[in-house]
Amino acid sequence: MIIDELRIVGSTQTNVVMTAELTRVAQRALKRRLDKPPRKEGLGQLVLPFDPDLAWAATTYMRTPTRVLWDLFRSDAKRLEPLYDDLLSDLLEDRRELWQDGDGISVDARRVDEFAAGERQVVGTVKNAIIDAARRRGARLHVEPDHPVTRWVARVDDRGEVIVSLDLGGGSLSQRGWRREAGDAPLREHLAAVLLMLARFDPRTDVLVDPMCGSGTIPIEAVQAARALPREAPMLEALGLGKGRKAEPLFADAQPIVIGCDLDLEVLAAARDNARAAGVTKDVTWQRADVANLRPETIADIVRERGREPGPGLILSNPPYGERLDVADLRALYASLGNTLRAFRGWRAGFLVGTPLFEEVLYEFVGEPRIKKPLANANLRAYFLLYDL
Repeated sequence: MIIDELRIVGSTQTNVVMTAELTRVAQRALKRRLDKPPRKEGLGQLVLPFDPDLAWAATTYMRTPTRVLWDLFRSDAKRLEPLYDDLLSDLLEDRRELWQDGDGISVDARRVDEFAAGERQVVGTVKNAIIDAARRRGARLHVEPDHPVTRWVARVDDRGEVIVSLDLGGGSLSQRGWRREAGDAPLREHLAAVLLMLARFDPRTDVLVDPMCGSGTIPIEAVQAARALPREAPMLEALGLGKGRKAEPLFADAQPIVIGCDLDLEVLAAARDNARAAGVTKDVTWQRADVANLRPETIADIVRERGREPGPGLILSNPPYGERLDVADLRALYASLGNTLRAFRGWRAGFLVGTPLFEEVLYEFVGEPRIKKPLANANLRAYFLLYDL
């Protein structure tokens, strides 16, 4: 069956955040409102009728999803032969311009464990149907796994049907391309964007401080998100999406004040290297500081140097969960952080945490969080906690 839907995929428990970001992107990039709210599927997917301009805007500007897909075909086949027949028939009937003669393609398979054949067999079947249909329509395609013009994805949905899509971003949108040094347990880039949205970071008024910045993911993402920098997505051009539109920063004049702190000099050096690769070297102040000794006065001096009057801001971090620290050391670290937060009266503080010990310890210093939201971090069950200090 030929279908025509735009699917935005993110981490578990991010539907609401992605909807908010999509709404903002549509208003700013396209100067329009969504015709109707997207349909939510599961806890981390949005589905809308396919719209070329909206697909361009979502792929170019959204930072909270991991993928943006154009769902093209649906089959209820349970075996390879009927799947091939269904896809070939639909591809021959379909008149959308999905390829050009000489294109290189790649095919991925996801969530096909329940299908009667293995992942490689599903990939081969989908690939053969695409290449055979193109040949019958006068175009020759070839397999190009590393640098394809179009990347196709086959997956089994919750109804047990096979969906074939085009991955408009050409792969994971979480990989921004700037990470040179990952460090220990790095936060994925799209999750940093989710945290910024949940904490309602406003670069016009908020100073952002990450007291345990590690490889710099949150500070770097904060600058790029503040300006809504576009990403390169060659597949959009290949498919003719967003014709006549120029991808420029949506908030090019934003001047966020972002500070990344860490005690480890090697870690700070790696964060600086990442910031250089991301093109935000001049926009983040890196400060060697022990979380136990971080004070508002230090932050205020930096803010004044940047030409703004000090005021309340946002502390945002992904503190250690305990994989490399024993319980006693972890409790001591959290207590140091809690004691420091007491000095930042009037600020907000948000944390992605993977152990209940964090909330338990911080209660003694700053009370209960205003927001507690489940939020998966890779394969770890985590929570986003937001405190009013």
